[in-house]
Amino acid sequence: MNPEIRKNVYILIAVVVVIFISAILAFQIERDWGKVDVNIIRIPDPKSLNVIVGKLYKPVEATATNKMPAVLALHGYQNDKDTTAASDIELSRRGFVVLAIDRYGQGDTLNTGLPSDGTTGGDTAFKYLKGLAYVDAKNIGITGHSAGASATIATATLNPDHKAVNPQCGTSATPAIHNMLLTQARFEEFAGFRENQPRVEPLTTNANRIKNFGLEGKVTEVKWDTTYGDVAAGTARRQALIENVHPGVTHDSKAVREAVNWFQFTLKDGKADKYWIPAEQQVYMWKELFTLIPLLLTALSIIPLTSILLTRPYFAGVAQELPTRNLPSRANWWWLALVNSVLAGTTYVLFTAGDWRTAINKWLPSWMTLSMENGVMIWFIVNAIICAVLFYFWYRGASKKGVTMYDMGVSFDKEKTVIDWGIIKKTVVLAVILFGWMYLLEFIAQSVLQTEFRFLWPFMRQFTPYRFVLFFIYFTPALAFFLLNGGILFWGQARQKEWSSPWLTQIMWWLKICVFALFGLAVVWAFQYVPYLFMGQPLGFEWVGLPQYSGMWPLMLFVFIPQFVFTLFIQTWLYRKTGRIYLGALIMAILQVWFMAAGNVVAAQ
Repeated sequence: MNPEIRKNVYILIAVVVVIFISAILAFQIERDWGKVDVNIIRIPDPKSLNVIVGKLYKPVEATATNKMPAVLALHGYQNDKDTTAASDIELSRRGFVVLAIDRYGQGDTLNTGLPSDGTTGGDTAFKYLKGLAYVDAKNIGITGHSAGASATIATATLNPDHKAVNPQCGTSATPAIHNMLLTQARFEEFAGFRENQPRVEPLTTNANRIKNFGLEGKVTEVKWDTTYGDVAAGTARRQALIENVHPGVTHDSKAVREAVNWFQFTLKDGKADKYWIPAEQQVYMWKELFTLIPLLLTALSIIPLTSILLTRPYFAGVAQELPTRNLPSRANWWWLALVNSVLAGTTYVLFTAGDWRTAINKWLPSWMTLSMENGVMIWFIVNAIICAVLFYFWYRGASKKGVTMYDMGVSFDKEKTVIDWGIIKKTVVLAVILFGWMYLLEFIAQSVLQTEFRFLWPFMRQFTPYRFVLFFIYFTPALAFFLLNGGILFWGQARQKEWSSPWLTQIMWWLKICVFALFGLAVVWAFQYVPYLFMGQPLGFEWVGLPQYSGMWPLMLFVFIPQFVFTLFIQTWLYRKTGRIYLGALIMAILQVWFMAAGNVVAAQ
């Protein structure tokens, strides 16, 4: 065997071993090393005529003769049942039965679009949980984050036999809700969850919050991290201030500690039973680490696999010589980067939210049901059109100086535009194999170990049949974007110089292309968050009177920017390995749409 092939085979084997060792460790941590049974369950839902998919954490000692208190966990918008895993793990290892569900239209639960009660599956799940033989039906709590916090309040309202609730980043509800811990993010992005005030800090004296807590006329201030009322009467109230942003609360150690202590206090009368573990002793982040490692390594594993496959006779033609003729000056490269940054940041703000997005939504076909992905796809399409127009005018001048589509990584002939469809076909086959390889690794882990490859957020997971169809619907516009903006622009117009070694070139190209691609989005993030986090002011867009551009889409940059930093490393390597834009564009489109289509929220079908 060729030494280079042997090296890549060994690397691939080592990567697979680490992936599955990590997945097994995540499996064991989630089950507290055999002390908790964790199973995927399916609950028929008469309200949606659908099946609610959930993850049930059952301490092994919970039986019909040893009933245990229970907690229903409801995730937020754009999440799935594993987003609540931090508190789910910590509660279950302390003697609570926990049921985390995929709410309507998220994860593996469909959204039939039938009228519902607003609990988005919570009411059906609560009744199912209450009916389990090993659950103490008199001691059931409900927790949920963001939209799941709203579903928590709705579920509690329909089920007055609940004992306690913990809305995370939610509203203050009403005095009718029993024993409520409101977990408040100091840097809450959504105005409704901070009583429509510019910032959270003054909420201790907010009249609406005092009233909703049932403390009107009793106190003039609801202090942070202070418990009021009486558990036995159902009037216990507490608001805990978490030094975090809205999406960070689910995995914040203080938020998890508060949830553990609250349900211990309200569902177990604060008694330190045999299952008690101090709330500060937390293990959930180890589980997150051991699902992050497979996520990263599964994507990176296509690097040695591609190297191996490109040595096979069938794929040999996919690896072409790197174009070297078009090398813009440093000033021109940075000018291109500036223009791209301005366009990317401006279009992200205008076309993912606000009036323009609303107007465009009316023209989208009904079968484009991924609400968040629609915003991303609109942004992709707008930028692809802009890129195509600007490239047309740029190329008219550049071609007179000898630049050809070969230099753009498109053509297979140096002097004229020639598309070798045989090589294109082999490139597509190679991309399908690489996707199939990644999907197989995740499929084995999720099927055998019920372990998704994720970190705080759903990324790699199995498709339901419906979501698999959505993958193909959204793939084409994503591919167009990555061929134009992430292909011709990145590697043709903005071609970079070679450095002293291949790996130094790989690192420098990757770092510079991250600046090229993401600086505009980073500016949007900074505009929104720097005043809020560091200057004591409202969120940036609210501060300047543009609240319609605030909220969800700047928040999503917490996900998109790191995601693209990582995947751009892979795309850089694929371009340098093949000398053409096609394989990198295919893989980038596959990863982007997989991450979005497999788990994100689906509107009513």
